[in-house]
Amino acid sequence: MGAHKRQVRARTALSVVAAAGLVSGLVSLGGGSAAADPVKLTQKYTCKFPIINNDPIEVEITADMPTTMKVGESVPAYDIKAVTKVSARAAQGLGVLGATTLEGKATADVKVTLPAGGGNLPIKVVNTVAKANIPDPAAAFTVTATGKSPGGLLTWEKAGTAKFDVTGLKLHNMIARDASGAPVQLPPNGDEFPADCTLDAGQPTALHTMTISDGTDPTDPPTDPPTDPPTDPPTDPPTDPPTDPPTDPPGDDPVKLNFDIKGTSFIKAANGNTALAGGIDTRYDLSKGTFDADLKLNPTKGQFTILGFLPTTADIAFEQSKTTTGTLDTSGSLKSHSEMFVKLTSVNVFGLPIGGGADCKTVEPAKIDLASEGRFQPYKGGKLKGTYTLPGLKGCGGLNDMISAFTSGPGNTIDMDLTYKK
Repeated sequence: MGAHKRQVRARTALSVVAAAGLVSGLVSLGGGSAAADPVKLTQKYTCKFPIINNDPIEVEITADMPTTMKVGESVPAYDIKAVTKVSARAAQGLGVLGATTLEGKATADVKVTLPAGGGNLPIKVVNTVAKANIPDPAAAFTVTATGKSPGGLLTWEKAGTAKFDVTGLKLHNMIARDASGAPVQLPPNGDEFPADCTLDAGQPTALHTMTISDGTDPTDPPTDPPTDPPTDPPTDPPTDPPTDPPTDPPGDDPVKLNFDIKGTSFIKAANGNTALAGGIDTRYDLSKGTFDADLKLNPTKGQFTILGFLPTTADIAFEQSKTTTGTLDTSGSLKSHSEMFVKLTSVNVFGLPIGGGADCKTVEPAKIDLASEGRFQPYKGGKLKGTYTLPGLKGCGGLNDMISAFTSGPGNTIDMDLTYKK
């Protein structure tokens, strides 16, 4: 039979099945009438996930495979199993999105070295990733996958040595679901997301080596004469190191999440509201569930009533004095702490200026603590509320004390809507 026909049959029948979940991987390769022995391959990959970015996974593939088969024997079906270790950081990242389970599909790259100088046969095989529960509170967990290889599709035609190497994988059609079973939306991907995985440098790829005999006594010399060159040239290392390593190291890099802000603040002493708008750029530490952020609020205008009847307007500006900090846990609860000076660049009563200016600001930063109302979604946003005390003012001109008395004090409120921006 020609090499082309042999390779076509091998592509459709070799029964090399590979898969990995968030990750779990399966590889199936053949068995025969000979007794099967357990085989195992453990590999480490770095995969890039939404919000999690680069994160390490480790997959252990096990199966029972014969060490020898004969020319003329067909490859039967048999069971396979793989267990993948997933980090607590990944569980945290999925948890803050509201995910409680994960499922999907994976494509594995497998290189088959055919007997008797038949060359290398690369195959891409898709398999289903079984649904796995995501622990809460976040902790490292394992994903288990099982499957059965297709059988009866390949008959060995030449004696020699067959080698099976797993060289890579890619996750796709992955779905994270919440407690109700609904898919968690992950902009810009929607219901499903992909995750490219890179085999870490120096990792083994060899799952199994099988001897195909011509039916003679196994003590006879090998079918291939010693002068037969190896299928793979000596310059081709067995580990197949990755040629495209991740551009960012896995593990502890903070996740950048940026939001637009719209809202209002009610100033109790002045009996009026001021609109709020701006943005906040956060750096979220998945391992700790904490973040720090740069908060910027745009200049705005407030409409107040002093002494219960004097219509007053004020031009207001904000100056962050300390980096905003906070927490976001797997229940979706967000808490933040900000500190900023509040400035009154102008104050007018009945349209006439009575104070304010470039130096008119609170004597110390206002300390503002906010908490989410309902679940906060990192890729959507959410509502934040809080109360705060507005410190007294200084540098506001001859009427500074009066302006300060009618603006400063406790019981002020903030309501904010944060919307995720790409």
